[in-house]
Order: sequence, then C-alpha cells, then structure tokens
Amino acid sequence: MKNDCHLHLKKCDVGSIQRPKLICLPYAGGSQYVFTPWIQALEGRIDVIAPELPGRGRRIMEAPKTRLRDVVHWLSNELHDVLHGDFALWGHSMGALLAYELARTLAANERAMPRHLFLSGARPPQLPRHTERYHELDDAALASKLSQMNGTPVEVLADSDLMALILPTVRADFAICETYHWHPDPHTLHVPMTVIGGDQDPDIPVAKLQGWRSCTNGPVSIIEMAGHHFFLRDQVEAITDVLVETLISPTPLRTAG
Repeated sequence: MKNDCHLHLKKCDVGSIQRPKLICLPYAGGSQYVFTPWIQALEGRIDVIAPELPGRGRRIMEAPKTRLRDVVHWLSNELHDVLHGDFALWGHSMGALLAYELARTLAANERAMPRHLFLSGARPPQLPRHTERYHELDDAALASKLSQMNGTPVEVLADSDLMALILPTVRADFAICETYHWHPDPHTLHVPMTVIGGDQDPDIPVAKLQGWRSCTNGPVSIIEMAGHHFFLRDQVEAITDVLVETLISPTPLRTAG
C-alpha cells in the first residue's frame, strides 16, 4: 500500500499515524463507504482504514473473490504497510470471518498481531452455518433473498441496472461465507475480542455469540445492541463509544457476559 493511503476514505500519511488504527471489513455486498460515519465520528482519535475489496466501489471492475482464503491472502498483502504497531480489526458478518481468519494468518506467519478484534453480527466459526446455498441461486431468487434480509435499500432493489452490477459481487460474497470451513488451528489466538450482536437478529441470537470465547485465549466481551442484523447502521454512536472506550479510554466496557 502506498503512502497516499488509498485504502483510507480520506487521505493520510501512513508514516505519520500515531493514533490507533482500526481496519474495518464489511458485510457481504458492502463497500468501504459503510464506514464513512465512523471516520467522521472518530476523526482525530482513531484512524479508520477501510480496504475496498475487489468487485465493489472503486474496484467494481475487478473480479470479486469467492474463497475466504483468497481474500485473506489479498488483505494480508494489501494491508502490509498498516498491519503493524497499534492496530485493531473490525468485521461485520462476512467481515468478522475475514478479520478472524486474517488474525489467525498473522499468528501463523509470526507477524505483528492486532491489539483487539471487534467481531459483530457473526456466529462463531465453529457453529454450523445455514444449509442454503444463496450463491447458487439465480439472479431473481438471489434478489428476493436480499429483499428479505433488509440490508439492501429499496431503491437499489428496484433498479434493475444497478442490481445487475452488484449481484455478481453479492453472489461471490455469499460463496465466501457458504464455502468456508473452520478448522482448529495450533496457532491459538491470544487477542482480546469484543463481540457485538443485535438483539433482533433472527439468525444470530446473542446467546450464540458465547461461542466466540473458545476462539481466543484472550478476554472476550459480549455486547448486545438494539437492532437487527445490520444494527451497525443505526448504532454509530454506540459503536464508536465502544471503540473509544476499548482503544483509548481506560474505562471498562459494560458487557452482557
């Protein structure tokens, strides 16, 4: 990554960063712009780094990747210049799996480790996943699934040209999640985790988040926030408070477990 920091949503000089760095990875179909409100809320306190994955946003013309290991390899290379010093990883849903496996890859390769993992809207990787193969659906059925998930704006769903542009990326992202298989790793993580779930998420009840405790030897905080699976859109203030309290303030977090 060049020093003009093209993975940031704003320009910066990597060499001058003294604040904690927060690398943010999106949910399936999401782009770096999901995290724009965080950059504004955390300006001057935490540097948000949001890599644009292939197949979306500025990289819409690049073929999206369909296997998690390939995305993790891409991330470890793309983020090489920022995966050092005081950094943490945040991922939501698919992004949580990417953050977790990126941390495991860093540990296996004896590279610098994140100070903290923030994992939201994601079931623990060792638990069974849904058996439906969304990435194998035809376009109409896949668009219908997106509508049911309440994660895609109505105006986007109604725009056939736009849907034709984004469906290949959504399909690839579902393939990443649906072909992922967790394997125990001798390189056990020793990283603190904060795991966050929405209290109205029908697929990932907060009780299931307890399973993340077995994924690290570090302390795990579990936080419940109001909202469905995409609660991060409506909980910017609550989430940024958690980030500041964890990465900057010595005040302990109030958790659900």
